[in-house]
Amino acid sequence: MSFLSDVGSLLYWSMLAACTVGPGTVVTCARSGVEYQLHLVWALCFASILAYTLQEGSARLTLVSGKTLGQCLQEKFNGSISGGPAPRACWAFIMAVYCGNLLYQCNNFAGGIDAIFAFPGIDAWPLNAVRIAGCFAYGTAVLAILYLDQVDAIGIGLGVVMMAMVALFLAAASTVDVSGSQLLLGFIPTLPPMSPLPSAAAPCEMVLSLVGTTAIGFNVFLGGSMAIGKRLRDCRRGIAFSNLATLIVSVLIMVVGSGSAQSSELRTFDIGLLADAIQRHFGHLGTITFAVGFVAAALSSMLTTILGVVLAAEGLVLPPGKDIENGAMSKISKKAFWSIAVTMVCIAMTAIIANLPRPTVILVAQLFNGILLPVYSLALLFCVTDRRFMGSAPQTRCGNLSLVAAVTVTLILAWRVIIEKSAMILSLLVGQNLNDDRELLLILAAACGVISMILAITYARRWRMVECLDSSDEGAVSSSISGTSIGNATESEVEETKRQSGWSSWNWRKSSQRGAK
Repeated sequence: MSFLSDVGSLLYWSMLAACTVGPGTVVTCARSGVEYQLHLVWALCFASILAYTLQEGSARLTLVSGKTLGQCLQEKFNGSISGGPAPRACWAFIMAVYCGNLLYQCNNFAGGIDAIFAFPGIDAWPLNAVRIAGCFAYGTAVLAILYLDQVDAIGIGLGVVMMAMVALFLAAASTVDVSGSQLLLGFIPTLPPMSPLPSAAAPCEMVLSLVGTTAIGFNVFLGGSMAIGKRLRDCRRGIAFSNLATLIVSVLIMVVGSGSAQSSELRTFDIGLLADAIQRHFGHLGTITFAVGFVAAALSSMLTTILGVVLAAEGLVLPPGKDIENGAMSKISKKAFWSIAVTMVCIAMTAIIANLPRPTVILVAQLFNGILLPVYSLALLFCVTDRRFMGSAPQTRCGNLSLVAAVTVTLILAWRVIIEKSAMILSLLVGQNLNDDRELLLILAAACGVISMILAITYARRWRMVECLDSSDEGAVSSSISGTSIGNATESEVEETKRQSGWSSWNWRKSSQRGAK
């Protein structure tokens, strides 16, 4: 029974992987392999570590505090979530989540149409009609599944189909002529030269896009919500399994994309390169399996993108349920739910029916969410280092440092893209290319990222948004834990966390004393 329970727990947390490995992941990783071979494997590794750090932190926050990340943010900005309207900052946050997921939904529909085009013989049909009919089919299916409230059952079936596609990529990767040294070199963080392919994405854009499609921001909210009623040990194991599975699948897709580029003439990236590579090795049956799995990944991502906004809204703008520790949470009204679902589906359908360039739609969605990722990360950082929520079982020093480092790197990546795009605009104005000095751009991005992190921490300290304790302080541990539980973390887990915690590096007691004087 213990074995079956462990397997069930891993399958439960594999929902995070299903949310991540969507059409955007397939297209982005394949495009990275085609345009830059395996030089950017390190970006996937970093993104997977970042995703684990954020999701584990969100789960720990929920278990220790008994509140989701959204509810903690409400309390931070409002001082209380016992009643009254949600603070404006939380409404701004939910709008950011909505806009980011709306772009993800456009990305899902774009990838879903590419999945339909991957079926053998589809070229014989009028492609515009197929594209329009495909959009209506996806939109109808998503809304029907939501209306019938069959997301869980359909999601399991789609997950099984998607796993067949993953097995296909594993088999395809084993046939690609890629040396082990090439793969190992990809783990070394470097920015390769600009790809010679027409319309190729810039290296920094591709890195941020890979991070944005792997460390999905709304999974921070989803991870915390999934942790309700669970044990911390099971959460950690499940989140690690989910992110490891995502990393393996993403690298396999990149390897297959790299192999397809080596066996084809250099041309603009198209998902057809991936389908052609699979057909060469496995014939029509392999291509059909790939296309069906691709469609399943697109459909499951369309559903989870909507549910991600709903979960974030329930935490950010609604008061908590009466018994959150047992899974009771406030629910948004049906009118609000369908407003979110219908608008996201209709806008995404309109974008793809208008025939916007699908690779560009996917790239823009990943870039936008990659730039939003530091916002999610900072919000989580401010909550897990707040004694109101984590004082009973503060995060370890190693956990704090890893989270700060991860947030800083995401800020640097976001600033790298912003500075490059700004330099492109200035180049048009002054008539001189300002993007040639890549090292200077990276130095400027690093400086802006570090300064942004320092300013964020300074702001948090000044407004007492981050109040940390020294592990030696008597007040660091609430006396209320005796004989009880903290959220859903057991007393033994809390004690283990306290023993591991090194909190002195986050103690700003002197600053507080100066403020008191």
